[in-house]
Order: sequence, then C-alpha cells, then structure tokens
Amino acid sequence: MKHLVTKERFRRENFKETETQYIALKSIVHNQTLSKSFRWEASLLLSKNVKRQSCVTLKNRCFITGRSRGFSRFFCLSRIQIRELARNNSLPFIKKSSW
Repeated sequence: MKHLVTKERFRRENFKETETQYIALKSIVHNQTLSKSFRWEASLLLSKNVKRQSCVTLKNRCFITGRSRGFSRFFCLSRIQIRELARNNSLPFIKKSSW
C-alpha cells in the first residue's frame, strides 16, 4: 500500500506544478466571448496535458495506511484509523462512544 501513497504524492506534486495553467486553459475553453479559434487552441493545449498531471486522477487516501475507501476529508484518515485513534484517545475532541 505504501507504493500507492508515494504514487499519489507524486501525482499531487505534478498537478500542483501545472495547476495554474490547467485552470487558465479551462477558463479560456469555457469563455463564450472569446473567438472559436482561440478557444480551440486552448482545448488542444488542455488535451495535450498529460493524464497523470490532471486533477481527475487524484485519489484521496489515508496517509497512514493508504486506504482509499472509507476516507474522511476532515481527518484525512480512513474510517478504521479514526476508530482506532479514537479508541486510544489520540484524536483531539473525539471520544469513542459505546453503549
């Protein structure tokens, strides 16, 4: 699972480098007031953007285990890790309740 975490980190770093260009091209393509030829060239540049560098391929993963399912955005952890850390009182303001 650790190789998936390192691969995801690499993808996020690549996207961070090209994010401003990606957003600018995206806004040019969707702007209806610009000429069609200019928008067409922008869409060609956008399609040449490597698939690994687009935001679509990013996947949220738990930074401890690398698990992608049951991911909580608030903690950036999977549900299993949240449960274990809550049981050990490692998460602030979180208490595991049982009845």
